Amino acid sequence: AEYMGLSTFIFMDTSNVYKGLLFGGIASCVAEVVTLPIDVVKTRLQLQGQGGAVKQYTGIGDCVMQIARKEGAKAFFKGLSPALLRQSTYGSLRYGLYTPIKDLLGLQHESNPALWKKVLAGAGAGAISSAICNPTDLIKVRLQADGMSPGSQPRYRGLLDAFRKIVAAEGVKGLWKGVGPTCARATVLAAVEMPAYDEIKRFIIKKQLLGPQYSRDGLALHAVTATAAGFLCALASSPFDVAKSRMMNQPFDPVTGRGTVYSSMLNCFAQSVRAEGPLCLWNGFWPNFGRVGPRVIIIFVIMEQLKELFDR
Repeated sequence: AEYMGLSTFIFMDTSNVYKGLLFGGIASCVAEVVTLPIDVVKTRLQLQGQGGAVKQYTGIGDCVMQIARKEGAKAFFKGLSPALLRQSTYGSLRYGLYTPIKDLLGLQHESNPALWKKVLAGAGAGAISSAICNPTDLIKVRLQADGMSPGSQPRYRGLLDAFRKIVAAEGVKGLWKGVGPTCARATVLAAVEMPAYDEIKRFIIKKQLLGPQYSRDGLALHAVTATAAGFLCALASSPFDVAKSRMMNQPFDPVTGRGTVYSSMLNCFAQSVRAEGPLCLWNGFWPNFGRVGPRVIIIFVIMEQLKELFDR
């Protein structure tokens, strides 16, 4: 690759879709295991205080201490099975589809493609993959919320038990509850994440912002680029993430199968803001960034290393 000229350098591409799917799946699963405890804390903070109810946790530290004291260390890995299943499918598709969608838009023939085209490619990859894999995300959220209410008993014993109970009580369609905010979140996340990584990396290399030694392909450049992209991702996707968690975990009418608290993503936004104020849409922002930041770093660093090793 011609780093300084940037004329032939394509940052997040792989030589074929199969390598993109494989690299994306491996990187996503590793990142999920490392960051799952932060994800559990984030989900709990997003769910508390709904409808103006008293909050169970005063902050990140209090949430961590209460979970550890009341539920044990294993609680920080609630939802691991559906999380890994989700990342091996959703993660593979989201990163694997980015390159072919860019190719469909004709970006393979452009040395410096327009940002909006990369945003469109990222958004398309995120929307398609999240819609397909919504059941794994729903089960993960349900398992992570189990045991949150004082004195409550866990609803599910694991991935398969959750799957069976949800289908029995809510029908197969129940596995796609919350698919609207899930797709919106994934679309925003992918639309920001991959193009931002591309653009920030290109800018750092072009302007030599890390100095001659580090403003070239390597771990330092990948980490700085991924951290910046991760912050933008967390900022843009947090409202949709809050709505997703709340809609997926709300009780449902056994007859109609509809949620009894929120009727839609916009209704969830409206109710939450009315009862808790607009900043509630960024509930759990710091653990969200604490998860997204390291997760983006892990994923992109691993993907870059896999590309170096197996896709030169």
